[in-house]
Amino acid sequence: MIIGNPPGGGSDLLARVVANEISKGLQQRVIIDNRPGAGHIIASEIVAKALPNGYTLQWVNANFTFNPYVYGKLPYDTERDFAPVSQLATQPLVLVVHASFPVASVKDLIAMARAKPGTLSASTAGTAGVAAMTTTMFRLQTGADYVIVPYQGGAQAMLALLKGEVQFYISTTASGMESVRNGRVKVLATSSKQRLPYLPDVPTFVESGLVGLDIAPWDGILAPARTPRVIIDRLHRELVKVLGLPNVLAHAAASGSETIGSTPDEFSAEIRRQLELFGQLFKAGIIKRQ
Repeated sequence: MIIGNPPGGGSDLLARVVANEISKGLQQRVIIDNRPGAGHIIASEIVAKALPNGYTLQWVNANFTFNPYVYGKLPYDTERDFAPVSQLATQPLVLVVHASFPVASVKDLIAMARAKPGTLSASTAGTAGVAAMTTTMFRLQTGADYVIVPYQGGAQAMLALLKGEVQFYISTTASGMESVRNGRVKVLATSSKQRLPYLPDVPTFVESGLVGLDIAPWDGILAPARTPRVIIDRLHRELVKVLGLPNVLAHAAASGSETIGSTPDEFSAEIRRQLELFGQLFKAGIIKRQ
């Protein structure tokens, strides 16, 4: 199982738990092969060119659907060179501010940004990615004038918020939940479709009047194109079983992930939907080419 993340991160840890459990159902050891770099393009190229026999898979995330617009020409075709197996989990975004920051809602934050144009700032974990893109979309949709400051990864972006270098941060739940739990930041909104069970009092972006921001990072499994459907279906069945295991559910919840386990056809449709959405955002100038 090829993964474009370095060892030790949230996606890598969840991938290892899933790989260990699915090995039991398949009665074959599943080995995690970390190939970080180039926004997961290195990992995707390996899988695109692998034999379509079910023995090489990719643990993929949301980079997969916006890489065509961020990087332009890729060494594979995003739609033709892969066979989706299942979208496994999603990690809703959370808009967080320092616990002492004098706002109680997204409406308050927008009002402050409009009243003091150019004085507020938001951190992002790099310049590409769903969270960074959502930070730009938030500014365009609300008309709030603030500075976006990219950092090298989620840990640095959160640290900047805690140190007062920026005033807010649209973070993944994986990066933000520890600071939420210890009370160092407060959550104003989430990008989930419905309110999160572990943040029942926090409204979604849609509930806050921001339609179109209900997007989030995700994890899934791809196989090379032309992998026989019987193999795809077997992998999907085993993955769904694994996602229902208590230890997998607990691990996902601890990292702020919600398990999905979509069918191959549902995952294919979601990939097409996101490619269309990100294509529109690229044409509108919200997604910038690197």
